[in-house]
Amino acid sequence: MKQKQIIALVSATALAATALAGCGKTSEENPQTTAVKEAEGTAKEDLPFSKYAETVTVHLGGSMNPNAKIPDGMSYEDNSYTRLLKEDFNIEVVYDWVASSSDFDEKMNLCIGSGAIPDLMNVNAAQYRALLKYDMIQPLDQYFEDYASDALKGYVESGGEELKKCISNDKGEMMAIPAPNITAGGINEMWIRQDWLDNLGLEVPRTWDEMAAVAEAFVTQDPDGNGEADTIGILGPGNSDHMNAIGGNQFGLDPLFSSFQSYPQYWLQDEDGTVKYGSIQPETRTALEKIQKLYTDKLIDPEMLVRSNCQEAVLSGKVGIFFGPWWCGYTVGDATLAGEADWRAYFTPLSEDGNYYTHMAEPTTKYVVASKSCKNPEAAFKIINNEIANEQQWIADGITSTEISTADLYPLFNVYDNADEIETSYDALTKYLAGEITMDDVDFSRHKLLKGDMEAVTELKKEPYDDFSLDKWNLDSDLAKTKLPRLVSILVGEAPSVNDKYIPVYNAYNGQTETMQAKWANLKKMEEETFAKIVMGKADISEFDTFVENWKNQGGDQILKEINDELGK
Repeated sequence: MKQKQIIALVSATALAATALAGCGKTSEENPQTTAVKEAEGTAKEDLPFSKYAETVTVHLGGSMNPNAKIPDGMSYEDNSYTRLLKEDFNIEVVYDWVASSSDFDEKMNLCIGSGAIPDLMNVNAAQYRALLKYDMIQPLDQYFEDYASDALKGYVESGGEELKKCISNDKGEMMAIPAPNITAGGINEMWIRQDWLDNLGLEVPRTWDEMAAVAEAFVTQDPDGNGEADTIGILGPGNSDHMNAIGGNQFGLDPLFSSFQSYPQYWLQDEDGTVKYGSIQPETRTALEKIQKLYTDKLIDPEMLVRSNCQEAVLSGKVGIFFGPWWCGYTVGDATLAGEADWRAYFTPLSEDGNYYTHMAEPTTKYVVASKSCKNPEAAFKIINNEIANEQQWIADGITSTEISTADLYPLFNVYDNADEIETSYDALTKYLAGEITMDDVDFSRHKLLKGDMEAVTELKKEPYDDFSLDKWNLDSDLAKTKLPRLVSILVGEAPSVNDKYIPVYNAYNGQTETMQAKWANLKKMEEETFAKIVMGKADISEFDTFVENWKNQGGDQILKEINDELGK
């Protein structure tokens, strides 16, 4: 393998020989053929939590939070969690190196570039693709079947086919243990002031033209009734936000693009499998021209990309529409708690064919992998099983505290949850309110927050239970401040995803090619500047054609070739 090629996939940092000291074992080493065995007589169903008969030593790379407060008598390498793993599983954790959390990715990139990697690793998407491409990690199928706990299997299976694609090689073998992302987190929707609609006698807009008409009314017809022309129709991104993004993008304009089946920044796969770049497609040109008209007609915030605090604008009561994911119930939380604004969420604008198209977040951004030289890959499953099974109990027992956070010190730590957790929560809460289920019907072992949600909703929700208007919440309850924003996020923000149809579009490539490493920053800057100028009327739409030509000539075509070569297309 060519070391230069590997580094190009994972890091823009030049490889320094001195920086490689202590990275770990080279992936070219032959793995030992005889691993440490389970205790004699261990039943198959007990393997996920069984204790090794002899000590198993696993080598890791550590990510150290420099602000973590570690109790006296403990260290990053020796603490309550590593001691529990030794006591309960006979697993000895050895850190080949420990880097600051801000330097962890760079350190891991250097180790991958040198071929000297730890036994077990927690890596990002680009690092995973590099390890996979250069055959540095081993399949985990057999270990998943025997050693993954039922809870871990459930989390992985909840991600469906899209998650399975992310963690499989071209032979269909499982190559990583993922921490699934919440599916709903990548779906952006329209949040709109229902009280403003009511004040003006307007219906909820669903199409582009209906949305534009409502936005115009919000700007020109004094929806807040203060007698001043001081309201914003559609709030756009601020100076630290993004017009488009991969996945969830609060205050971005993603649904406006998606209604034309335009997906900027996404690598899209044609029917023949060929990958193309969403930002340079004709659909994006159309979307930019239509969004430009909204802006020049003053229906989009004139301070778009200039405003420093978009949430402040929302909470000031001057905004009628913005876009974001289900969790924007937290964003509008203060206004909800004060009884000042009745925010609702919808899949708007629909495309001309009546469908709601939406780009999705990556099914996972965290991959736990085992080097080819690791002789006990199943230890990764035991470590993860233990975290999933006991994290809540550690909190109750006082092991986890502000001084010894699980996230800071637990080996291979990730947040594990069901990919469909928010949809599941919506379903359980609505059925509970309707009297269709009781709390005894729910298995809370797989749903960390659902029990608290169900307990809170009975106190905070007024009848009728299927009406989520602002006046149907008990805003005077002591629970409201801590629980209401989450319940609004689930029961209002998640309603469209559960009750309405949508067509998901996934990113076809999450790695980094050699040319991307050298030229992507400039290409991305050129794209962002061009799109901003067009939308804000500072450039004619013909500037898009110039951008496409420049993008292709300045490295884009070569990047597309490298991506398609890597994917075998």
